[in-house]
Amino acid sequence: MTTPLRKEPPSFIKIRTKVSILSLILVLAVGGLAGSPVHAQPVITAENMSLGGGGTAYLNGPEATFWNPANLMIREQPGQFHLEIGQGAVQFEPMLSSSSLNQQFANFLDGYQPYSQVDASINAKQRNSILNTHFPENKLLSQNQQRADLILGGAIWQQRDYVLSAALRARYASIIKTGRGWYEDEFTEHNGRQIRDFSLIQQRSEYYEFAVGYAQEFTFVNGLMPRLNTLYIGIAPKIILAGPAFDARYNARYIRDGEENMTGTFVSDFSMQSSGRFSGATTAYLQSRNPGEAIRNNFRDNYHYQQTGYGVGFDFGLNYMIPLSSRKKNSSKSPASSAPDKSLRIAFSLNDIGTIRYHSQPLRMSSGRDSLRAQMPVAANTMFVGAGGQYISYLHEAPLLPNPLAVSEQESDENYSALLPTSVNTGVLLDLEQFKFMGDLTLGLYDTAFTTTNLGVRLGAEIRPLPRIPIRLGTRFASKQPFQMGLGTGIETNHWDFTVGARTLFRQESPGATLVGVAVGGFQFHF
Repeated sequence: MTTPLRKEPPSFIKIRTKVSILSLILVLAVGGLAGSPVHAQPVITAENMSLGGGGTAYLNGPEATFWNPANLMIREQPGQFHLEIGQGAVQFEPMLSSSSLNQQFANFLDGYQPYSQVDASINAKQRNSILNTHFPENKLLSQNQQRADLILGGAIWQQRDYVLSAALRARYASIIKTGRGWYEDEFTEHNGRQIRDFSLIQQRSEYYEFAVGYAQEFTFVNGLMPRLNTLYIGIAPKIILAGPAFDARYNARYIRDGEENMTGTFVSDFSMQSSGRFSGATTAYLQSRNPGEAIRNNFRDNYHYQQTGYGVGFDFGLNYMIPLSSRKKNSSKSPASSAPDKSLRIAFSLNDIGTIRYHSQPLRMSSGRDSLRAQMPVAANTMFVGAGGQYISYLHEAPLLPNPLAVSEQESDENYSALLPTSVNTGVLLDLEQFKFMGDLTLGLYDTAFTTTNLGVRLGAEIRPLPRIPIRLGTRFASKQPFQMGLGTGIETNHWDFTVGARTLFRQESPGATLVGVAVGGFQFHF
């Protein structure tokens, strides 16, 4: 005998839903406050930049192919075929920020273009600003990232039972981690010891990707869920061409147990793998010991494409939708009208699963952990911004510091493989038609130019004072980090959409906000 499903009263459903949402938000907030800044966003768009950086349950345009392909089934615009042309985003956290938009753009270019000592020079006031901003209290290592995403084009073809998509994009990222000792001559008290940190870490990657996405309703669990609830599943395999890569990790510290030991013991280890122009510059430097010449001969001021590797990967996603209303969005008869006007979505995605094989000018170097007595260099008169070739120049300009490039124990020019920047993302979206609230947890499985292994939270909201004009705002939460605010808007019609977004940073030592991200959503057309 089959037991009929018990139908709960609507009031109880609403109460239970609100309690679940509040509980989830609390968990997200606690997780975020325990973490550090996270750069595990699979995609940067105008929409999710405005919403604090999340999008696991929210994004459903062609960019969802690279984040959560299950969302392709949840179309909110009318039409069966959707086309996107041009979408770009730039996001960065410079060592020295400026309130001038032109100067902030110049700061971004300084980190991407070939190294120039003039652009990186600092005075005493700027040095103090760097120490106060990036090394508060007894912090030994700073972290700064810059990133650019460009979706060249994308399309979605939606049928009643499934969705297909295709998208092409280019993305670039660089993460630098710099020891406090480069900017300060004094030792820092840390865990009962005095340390002067000269670590220098940089990870830099460029990818050009073509992905094909597929999504459908996951019907195998229908009998285990309430009838109206729906689980969508999606997968997006992709082909990747990799540009020049650079991954150098120099962990170096002077350690002393008391002030009577003026120099301390120098402890270090080093590893590096690179391809393309980065390998060429390193090899040229080792031959000539002239970093300026090595940079000039291998890097150009203008962008030029250089393919150094190839790979394959895929993105996978789930989205569990709980309708909170029987009404549908859009009155058209297209499959896109199936989304309810009010719903709760809970989503999960696993991104960038795959590998890259580097074959053009591959270079690997490493040295094991070593301890020795060495003289300490004075603080550098330039800041490390991660510009092309600056890594070799920065080490060269500190002659008293053992140069890991020159004393490397192992060196290889054989092809090598590297994992894609895999990340795990979970998200929730409460859609109440004129108001949306979303929260995301992001986590990189390992450190890359695009991801870190720190856990963080992103919260955002979308309000529609007019049905076709959304206002988006959001933030990220992280312990001991400055407050960030995203803001964006756009216009959405039955036939086309256009969005813009920006992100600002608020620091205690700065009187106003600093622009650290800009995104233009391009145009989406609905047919």
